[in-house]
Amino acid sequence: MSSSTKRSLTEASDEKTSAPESNTKKQRTNDINRYKGWTVPSNNYKIECIDVNSITPHQFYEKYVKPRQPIVITGGLPPDLSQLQSWTSIEYLDQKAGNETVMVERRSNTAEGYGKGNEISMTFSKFIQMIQKNDDLHYLTTQDVQANDNGRPEILPSFMKSFDDFPLQPTLTGNLIPQNINLWMGNNNNPSGSSSGLHHDYHDNLYVVLKGKKRFRLFRLNRQELSAVSHRLVVKIPSLVQLHICHTHTLSCYSSPSDTQYLYTRGELLHVHPNGRINYIGEETTAYGTDLGADAAAKAATRQKKAEERLQQAEKAVEEGRIGAEQELEEAELELEEAMDALIDVEADDGMDVGNETAEILDGGTRSRLVDKTVKNPNNFSIIPTEILDDVSKFHREYPDLQKATMAYCNVNAGDMLYLPASWFHEVTSYGNGGCHLALNYWFHPPDGQSFNSPYSTDFWSNDFRDRFTGKDTKSD
Repeated sequence: MSSSTKRSLTEASDEKTSAPESNTKKQRTNDINRYKGWTVPSNNYKIECIDVNSITPHQFYEKYVKPRQPIVITGGLPPDLSQLQSWTSIEYLDQKAGNETVMVERRSNTAEGYGKGNEISMTFSKFIQMIQKNDDLHYLTTQDVQANDNGRPEILPSFMKSFDDFPLQPTLTGNLIPQNINLWMGNNNNPSGSSSGLHHDYHDNLYVVLKGKKRFRLFRLNRQELSAVSHRLVVKIPSLVQLHICHTHTLSCYSSPSDTQYLYTRGELLHVHPNGRINYIGEETTAYGTDLGADAAAKAATRQKKAEERLQQAEKAVEEGRIGAEQELEEAELELEEAMDALIDVEADDGMDVGNETAEILDGGTRSRLVDKTVKNPNNFSIIPTEILDDVSKFHREYPDLQKATMAYCNVNAGDMLYLPASWFHEVTSYGNGGCHLALNYWFHPPDGQSFNSPYSTDFWSNDFRDRFTGKDTKSD
């Protein structure tokens, strides 16, 4: 599940659309849906599988990450993730992190799906005891992320820091930068499984199943249908929104500008970036996932740092009496002054509130952003009840546009992994197979670059990761 909720806006007018307005809306649809990646080719399409031993990280990037194609990875866990086999022992998990406090999602009955943000706090050890007693009303999912001493968001929730036997950057995913890592754990005594609810995530996902089985479903919608669907939804039901092009596991999901699914999300769609990253009104980001203010602040801070370094070199040149040093010093002082003014302007334009307790600081205190926190009824979840996805006549009647979507699916068994690009809509059903189901997932900032060595269009995330983890082992031997 994801952890963002923001506000939504309504359309200004609910009058009938004239012919010129219709053309305008078609143009707006093109502006909204900019996705350029892989699409689901046919209905009931089975997501492909590859053997983990048959592909290199560079090939994985070129064949799946760059074109934004979901893929199931079989053949067992790769060497750097092999220690995760120890996690299949309940006793091992309890020993490593039993005293840690976790947030656990609770549902009222087994017919209800998860993903609504109804959480309670308990120790991990208490949760494990509930699992051992076959409790199937509680589910360990994403944990809140705090800011570290430098104000940056942590990659690992406090609970996950108890484990030291997995890499922050798996070898297979190459140079993708991790955003968050979480453990998913629950019980299921129902043969039909337990559902996550239909939703999308904001980041690329490497989903590692350790126990049990996961079923994923996806849907797509033709791009031409998005304009009419979106207009009707926003006008008649302002608080709801159409789903957008998205990718997802074997779950309900949309995949490209030409294959975009419609799924009645709670948030109102602003646009979809070429790499599939979805933006809702009120929470616009870059394609690689930074909010616009943070991106501008980071660039301004980098400019200031370079200007300071230039000034130091110029001052040293003056001390040494080099020819032209005085002019270089004057230019360096001017550049530093302009860089500092630019940084101040960025902060002022963004309305940064240093006293905001919900903010996190990036780049040494120059910029504040929200820390990830689980909320109820997030924008990226669909309002469509999970059970309707299995009742064709009912969703045709109550959610008629859903029947236009094309479905894909996949099963991910213990020891398998699923790579799912950012923003694919999916509904995950978990099966315990006589015991608990357990998975580890990595979320990565969505790549928008064009090469394995430079998967992002800027060095924003790579610099942030380097500054926090320089000198630390982020990959296993």
